[in-house]
Amino acid sequence: MSRRLLQLVIPVTPERRMFRIHDPAVDPDAPGGPLPPVGALISTNREQLWVGSLQEDINVRLVLEEWDGAPPPCGDAWDEEAKGSVYLRGQLSISMGQAGTAVHGLRLGGGFGDYSVRVYASNRDVVTRRYTALFDRHRNPLSDEFQQEKRTLEGLERYLVQLWRESLAETGYGLAVGISGTLVGLTLVSAALPVAVAVRLEVDLVLTPAEEDWRVPVVPAETAVVAGALDVCGGVCRGRFPRNGTIA
Repeated sequence: MSRRLLQLVIPVTPERRMFRIHDPAVDPDAPGGPLPPVGALISTNREQLWVGSLQEDINVRLVLEEWDGAPPPCGDAWDEEAKGSVYLRGQLSISMGQAGTAVHGLRLGGGFGDYSVRVYASNRDVVTRRYTALFDRHRNPLSDEFQQEKRTLEGLERYLVQLWRESLAETGYGLAVGISGTLVGLTLVSAALPVAVAVRLEVDLVLTPAEEDWRVPVVPAETAVVAGALDVCGGVCRGRFPRNGTIA
């Protein structure tokens, strides 16, 4: 049975109605990238996956997951689904174009290789219709009333991106923890997540049989709980981490 190794929940600002997932060594603006996903949910080439959005002025919600094998289907909770593959050198970045980089150098347990990718989307048309209706109700888009209603649409358009190494599905991952960032008192080590907004991060440590006696040293402290993110199938998830602790 497949296990989820990592889950990251962040808001993303689409540029030109898309955001891009790629190897950190790849410049997504360089020539030779995928075609823009116009009329499609995704567009891919060897080292990049571009996800099409219907928004340009409203943030969307992205749930990014790594699994140790093909995850169970979750299509009933989503409106659209697409599949692809991308080659990653053990890390990935999420680019928002001129809006900046949502995630840089997120380390993956699967290491170097080809990753299968499954992308789900929901509420794309709903948000577009509701945003268009705002201009019918309010003549001035800079008014307080317009801006207040616009904020209710932030994150309503949702995406789930699941990726896994097919070649490692049967043997399991020897997962190396290599994610870092500071979030409500949480400190992990090794690679930065420069996200300027609240992020929920959940990491399940999966050990190979040879590492059964391995332990995670933590600084004894109060436990911080980061909550409120929707699970992949519509539930509510909670992540527990040592407050100001360190996973080495």
